[in-house]
Amino acid sequence: MTRQIYIILTVMPMWLSVVYAQETQSTSQPTTATQLPGGATIIYSLGDLEKMDKIELTRIYIAKLTRLYRILQYLPFAKLDPKSPNDLKVPSVQANEKSMKSLEDALRDYIKAVEASLSTITPYADKKQIIDAILFLQAVTNKVELVGLGMSQLIY
Repeated sequence: MTRQIYIILTVMPMWLSVVYAQETQSTSQPTTATQLPGGATIIYSLGDLEKMDKIELTRIYIAKLTRLYRILQYLPFAKLDPKSPNDLKVPSVQANEKSMKSLEDALRDYIKAVEASLSTITPYADKKQIIDAILFLQAVTNKVELVGLGMSQLIY
């Protein structure tokens, strides 16, 4: 419980600053991208994204998609970037380590294939649609990260 309160107190100011930045964006110049603690996620404002070309937007879109792929698989463990079975509070036996390595290898191959395909075709999409997709993935990823941190009561 103390850990959850600490996390809430740590994360809440960031959420408020993001909301405030989005509200003030229309009246002043756009804010810059915000890096969350631990380097997990960069939050872009609409103004940031509108200044970028389609190639930059494509890279960001692929990065957001990749981040979502990576964290969804470990969501039930409340550890979004595990390095070993011990990080998941799973016994560190050969079978579990092999399963994690197999999962990581499969995900790496999948991401490579998706990145290659999307980097070729995404720049043909409308810039507004790419930006909308980035903002959507950003919102979904932020909520998934909160669930992964044990803060699901703030989302539902």
